[in-house]
Amino acid sequence: MIVIDWGSSGFRAWRLDEAGSVLAQCAAPLGITALKRGEHGDVLYRQIGPWLAAGESFVLAAGMIGSRQGWHEMPYIACPAGLKDLAAAAQRVPWDKGPDIWFCPGLSCRDAQGVPDVIRGEEMQVFGLLDEAAGETHFCLPGTHGKAVVAVRGRVTGFTTHFTGELFALLSRHGLLASVLQPVEQPDEQAFAEGVARSGDAGGLLHHVFGVRARALFAELSGAQAAEYLSGMLIGHEMRQLPHDKRILLAGEGALVARYARAAGLLDLIVEAAPEGAAARGLYRLGRLLQ
Repeated sequence: MIVIDWGSSGFRAWRLDEAGSVLAQCAAPLGITALKRGEHGDVLYRQIGPWLAAGESFVLAAGMIGSRQGWHEMPYIACPAGLKDLAAAAQRVPWDKGPDIWFCPGLSCRDAQGVPDVIRGEEMQVFGLLDEAAGETHFCLPGTHGKAVVAVRGRVTGFTTHFTGELFALLSRHGLLASVLQPVEQPDEQAFAEGVARSGDAGGLLHHVFGVRARALFAELSGAQAAEYLSGMLIGHEMRQLPHDKRILLAGEGALVARYARAAGLLDLIVEAAPEGAAARGLYRLGRLLQ
């Protein structure tokens, strides 16, 4: 099968064998925010065309590609929900360049105050790691919109979304801080740690963010240090919402996950790095229910 995780900022696809092992994979900075309506089919064919030519006929897509801003809008399934619930709500959509595509629905929940929250794509990492016999499991999923997820016996029971990655990107490119922040060539662990510590001070996030500029004005931070300080601050605010007395699986890949792991150590959180490839495994498990 071919399984796809198509998000806001990136595209990833895997060609899997019958046992779920990866035969080939591809990735590109072709998230839905970079595409115009109607481009999705052509973009997809350019990425997976060779696999289709080799005979693959089952394609499953999850993530923001199924959002209102994506290719085919899919509904949200209310939590608690498991893979069987997603399979029952998945939709098969015709594609003029290849086989029909199965689109995966998202999940929804409400916080303690009744405000709704949604997730599309990241839940596949959770389902790729879950043991249905296990009890309560906590997940931290870094990304453009970071997720903290709770699951019980193979079903997602709730989650919270954090604007961390997108807020860092916006502050780096637009507004007052954009003239202060500079690209990080070598990680500065001290500046990052100071940002994580600042996230625990009184005053709130908005006050803390302005302090990045003020410290730069007083030559307390260079441009690269300011970027590290802001990164630590935003990640710290997110991770302080995680439970301190529970084991947390940190799922994802690359340098961003390493940053979250450093912040977890500074905050004394009980974090365990999850094996890579969780999204592909979750999509594979869902695909087997649909084939």
